[in-house]
Amino acid sequence: MENMRRHLIIQHFDCDYDFVEDICRNSRSLYKIERIEISPRKTLPEHLLLSPKSLLAKFLMRKRKMVYLDDLQGELKKHFTYDSKEIILAILPHYVLGFGDDLAGLTLEPNLSIVSAYGIDERYLSQACVGISLHEIGHNLGLKHCRNEGCLMKAPCKPKNFYNGVYRLCKEHENKLMHIKTRK
Repeated sequence: MENMRRHLIIQHFDCDYDFVEDICRNSRSLYKIERIEISPRKTLPEHLLLSPKSLLAKFLMRKRKMVYLDDLQGELKKHFTYDSKEIILAILPHYVLGFGDDLAGLTLEPNLSIVSAYGIDERYLSQACVGISLHEIGHNLGLKHCRNEGCLMKAPCKPKNFYNGVYRLCKEHENKLMHIKTRK
């Protein structure tokens, strides 16, 4: 299988994650992406991060912070411009206001996706974040949501879909991926 001739850039914010290498390995095997760069950790500007206002919110959020999706998207666009040959995967530990309940990943642009590790059960953090990242990379490559059980592109993309650490595409999506590759 020919590689996608895309360059995957993984940018993590405010935290280092031990599962990033698993994203790289799985992106190479599943999507045949050979050029992968793990950028040094960046810190989101303090003015983007919202502090909890009430005592209850402070208790629930503890040391974690929140960020508005629109503000985050604006900040990411300052650092990453659209390039059809690049896929940018931003990973952060914050609650993203605008993601919605139980959502941990979102593809904002054809080449820009966000994964939030916030609120994912610590026992399954690596498996869930790898799966969500691969799901979002699939969108960047042109794959749509799927109804097939066990498919990486199954909708909705929830952390619990990946607790078992299995990342595969259904036959339908494997064929779509092959078709996308031959068009490019």
